[in-house]
Amino acid sequence: MTTKAAQLSRAVFGLPPRLFAWVAGDGADLLGYAAASREFSAWRGRDYLHMDCLFVSAAARNRRVGARLADAVIGFARAQGLDEVQWQTPAWNLDAVRFYERLGALGDQKVRFSLDCAREVRPA
Repeated sequence: MTTKAAQLSRAVFGLPPRLFAWVAGDGADLLGYAAASREFSAWRGRDYLHMDCLFVSAAARNRRVGARLADAVIGFARAQGLDEVQWQTPAWNLDAVRFYERLGALGDQKVRFSLDCAREVRPA
């Protein structure tokens, strides 16, 4: 098992789970998946569900696979007593933007940052 696979396995199957995942399949083929984790927003002062991934294979698009996965994530959030799901997609991914808008989601312009903590950080 690769390191990433082992880490994902611990996150999904550990107690308590840190990551929740949904898969869509058609026989032996994986059509898509979604993954989310419960997070806390200091800005809003409440928990929410962060959907990290929603992927549908090219062959399965326009077959409501993405909508069903999104419904599963939203249903899970509601069952957990959460009133918000947040996620992001690159601005250039226009197909995803249109899909999310059709779900009724509202976009929020932000710039996402990441910092490799393994390297030395120079003060600003």
